[in-house]
Amino acid sequence: MQLSIIIINYNTFELTCRCIQSIYEKLTDLTFEIVLVDNASIECDPRLFKEKFPSIKLIASETNTGFAGGNNLGIKNAEGEYLLLLNSDTELINNAPKICYDYITAHAGVGMVTCQLTYPDGRIQHNCRRFRTIGWELLEVIPLYKLLSKEKQASLMLHRYFDHQSFMRCDWVWGTFMLFPSKIVQQLPGQKLAEDFFMYCEDVLWCWQFRQLGYEVDFLPDAKVMHIHKGSSSRERLYQVRKMGIKNHATFMKKFYPDWRWYVFAAIFYTKQYAALWLSNLK
Repeated sequence: MQLSIIIINYNTFELTCRCIQSIYEKLTDLTFEIVLVDNASIECDPRLFKEKFPSIKLIASETNTGFAGGNNLGIKNAEGEYLLLLNSDTELINNAPKICYDYITAHAGVGMVTCQLTYPDGRIQHNCRRFRTIGWELLEVIPLYKLLSKEKQASLMLHRYFDHQSFMRCDWVWGTFMLFPSKIVQQLPGQKLAEDFFMYCEDVLWCWQFRQLGYEVDFLPDAKVMHIHKGSSSRERLYQVRKMGIKNHATFMKKFYPDWRWYVFAAIFYTKQYAALWLSNLK
């Protein structure tokens, strides 16, 4: 088995079905399995997935273990030499897993590969990121980055400063689409993906751990996937999600700044993030 595709479902039956269907329609020239983990959904009986897609491997968890826990459960039941963590609210546009698989198997130093993500209307999502640092925050706040060329802004800052139309080596990428060798999991603490966060910011931590092991994280624009990205969430839900993301990201940053520098970073980060959150809530 070359590739195991792990999808977490939590009350997103229709979205997940469309995701699975797109895999069967677009993914070719690889031996693969789909491992679907239902995280204690109450929307419908998870056995409905098996009725619709008999060849999938269905894991029905009795408890909601979050995004990290659900993926670890899927990994335990996966047989592929490589793993693809794929969000349930995605649909393949092209043969993205094969494009990423061919690349990573040809580059020994690369530990994780991701694809280009777009909204349903075709707009690009900014899934390539740098780790937040005091320097990064100051560049954006002051904003000193405007003194740099567009090319330098893109490579130094990533995020919305990078057009996501060319190859890029990243610090971290969204957990929406992560393809990596299964053997790397055995090198991680506890031989599993970190479960420090129930959801949000776990992808930052995972990429940080991969890079601590000496692996690179690369973005391939030729691999394309549509990602709804919270499209069905209410305004109040999005507000709570952003608050949780701010809190978790600040907690993660203590890994970089365990000393007095943490307080400098926190002062800049919290001020900027909560100001943006307040302004967005006024719209």
